[in-house]
Amino acid sequence: MRIPGGAVRSPSGAPARDPPVVHGTGVHSTVKPHPLTEFRTRHVHVWGRETVHPAGRTLWSSRTLVVFPPGTSPRERFLLRALHVWGVVGALPALGVMAALNGSALWGTLAAVVLYGSGFLVLRRATRRTRPSVRTLTVTTFHGGGHPRGHGDARLLAGSLDALLVYERAALAGSISPVDFELLWADVWGSLPATPRRGRA
Repeated sequence: MRIPGGAVRSPSGAPARDPPVVHGTGVHSTVKPHPLTEFRTRHVHVWGRETVHPAGRTLWSSRTLVVFPPGTSPRERFLLRALHVWGVVGALPALGVMAALNGSALWGTLAAVVLYGSGFLVLRRATRRTRPSVRTLTVTTFHGGGHPRGHGDARLLAGSLDALLVYERAALAGSISPVDFELLWADVWGSLPATPRRGRA
């Protein structure tokens, strides 16, 4: 398959295979069209996210690519993202509870802790089946000593991110179908290392 700009290639650099005509990706049994434009305006990718932490006082920087399994539903994506941001967002209602119970510092603190912890528990339980299938690749760089030293597969991360962005733009432009987009997304997802299972989530 070709898309504007040349041949589609996998993160390894080899030409991607032409996807067969199927009705599933092998990860989920049903392929449904994705509301890509919904995520375009919010600067959120339907396939996951990239997080960059620049070097600070510790002289360490990091870049993380998170790729959801193809076929992840909008509800599952919402819950995964909610879990990701709950550490910051969850503090707001917790502080609100503390302010509402300012007459009792002890009860206000306890209620805030319970609310904050409950958010994590609920979201982790709601995503327990999806989280093990999420692929994460992190590259860290130490900028001290006058010569940056990297740790992790930077080439795989850059190639995977570039491929996902190209496929996403092609899907938004209508150059490829939602089914083809998920097949190409699955190729990238499959090239990333699986997250080790650590017991039951």
